Amino acid sequence: MIAIWFRTVFGFRPYHALRQAGRWHTALFAVYILMVGVLIFNLYFAWQVHQKLPAFLRAVPEMTFEQGRLLSPTQKTNITVPQTPYQIVLDAHAEKAPTQQEFLTDKIVLFVTQKSFYMPSVAGVSQQPLPTQLTAQINQAWLAQHASTLRSFLQSMAFFASIFAMLLFLLFSILMAASVVFFWAGINRVRLPAGVIWRWAIFLQGPALVLWTVHLLVGVPLFVFAVFILFNIYVQQIFNTLPDTRGNHAA
Repeated sequence: MIAIWFRTVFGFRPYHALRQAGRWHTALFAVYILMVGVLIFNLYFAWQVHQKLPAFLRAVPEMTFEQGRLLSPTQKTNITVPQTPYQIVLDAHAEKAPTQQEFLTDKIVLFVTQKSFYMPSVAGVSQQPLPTQLTAQINQAWLAQHASTLRSFLQSMAFFASIFAMLLFLLFSILMAASVVFFWAGINRVRLPAGVIWRWAIFLQGPALVLWTVHLLVGVPLFVFAVFILFNIYVQQIFNTLPDTRGNHAA
């Protein structure tokens, strides 16, 4: 699969042969792209945790929990994730959680009230009660003792979250690629069976994954628009290099 991935990234003519790929071959490539994306994200996340967790733990104030209730700090406290705009908010006296838009605007990744904690989700804002058996005083000594456990917990959470996020990205990206292929087929007056359109849309996830990796590591302005432009460049060149643009290019 890695050879096919490189061919989809560094050439346009390989797509002519890949239009005849079988269903299982195409599906396996989609699964391969998904797994590589998850692996890349988790390696990057593990490196970020290793770099930033110590500084983050030093910024955590002393917290007291008693039977699933946050007792201190008594004042609203914001904990910023080092070198990022994101923050965790502790507010024992909050009567309600922020809205989903407020989570996004204020870059809040976790909001903790006296009895519950809230996180943004695809459906809005998810709420989970603090465990009633939670009774502890969290200070710097406690955090230093449990740093490795916290690191493992964060990486486990990131693993499951990354699978879900990559599935959503691939679904959106495949639909976008299919629409771009359909558009250029109409422009070039080339009759493409639906099977070929979907195969090309899936194999175009090869270069899309490379762009996503660059975006993860260094950031790509207007990322969604950049993916759209990438698909248009590749699809235009695929049609420009077709052996016979006048024929019926069926699978």
